[in-house]
Amino acid sequence: MPPKGKGKRKKGVKQHKRENAAAAVSEAAAASRRAALEADSLQEHPGCWRDVGWQARADSKGLQRRLWELERALEQAQDDKRDMHEEMTRQYQELQKQTAAHSQRLEAKVKSLQEQLATRLQESQHIQQAATRALAERDRTIAQLQGRMDIMQREYEKILHGSLDLVLAKMAEAKQHWEEVGTTICLEHKQCLQEFGLNPLEM
Repeated sequence: MPPKGKGKRKKGVKQHKRENAAAAVSEAAAASRRAALEADSLQEHPGCWRDVGWQARADSKGLQRRLWELERALEQAQDDKRDMHEEMTRQYQELQKQTAAHSQRLEAKVKSLQEQLATRLQESQHIQQAATRALAERDRTIAQLQGRMDIMQREYEKILHGSLDLVLAKMAEAKQHWEEVGTTICLEHKQCLQEFGLNPLEM
């Protein structure tokens, strides 16, 4: 589309040509009327009629030629105006097509982005739900394992205490047994020493 300034300048030039053509047509009509009036006045003065008639015919031909030139200029201006209007209409229609195509492309792009955004939001919701479920499952598993560990700890404590009690009981029993055995051996040795005439306390 041509710049606004250039279009206004062309429009001003064409308007100026049309105004000049209209003014020239009015001027030619006025000159014809003056020539007719002069012809009427010459009929009242036959002496000057021949020279003035020749001048009037020359002026009439000149005015006719000028009028023809002005008509041609007016037709050319009208043709230029029509061509300019057609060109502007063509450019406007082309601009409308380009605008419509650009608008369609933008609408398609916006629709595609909206669909992508909806898909991303849905995926994000699914991921968040899956993460929430996984965390809940982890917490449940941890709680279950902690419960089992507590139970096992109590059971191990019972087993350990039971085993220690059993070991202590066996140790006490063994201690008592070996003390008895030791006492018996000491008595036997003491008797043997006494039989040989030795005093066990001095040894």
